[in-house]
Amino acid sequence: MSDYRTLVEDSIKKCQVSAADLRSAASQVENNAAKNSFEQAAKDLEQCVQKCQTALHQLY
Repeated sequence: MSDYRTLVEDSIKKCQVSAADLRSAASQVENNAAKNSFEQAAKDLEQCVQKCQTALHQLY
């Protein structure tokens, strides 16, 4: 396996964990503006994950 593939896969995992953490934070805060910001940040990370997965699939 190529070094860059491992780097990207590790980054994907970190982003997935971060997105889950942000969703957890969103569920715990009462401030709607903060809740919405955390949810949007989680969605943005999930979109990044999809782009990275697509790029990896294009390599093989």
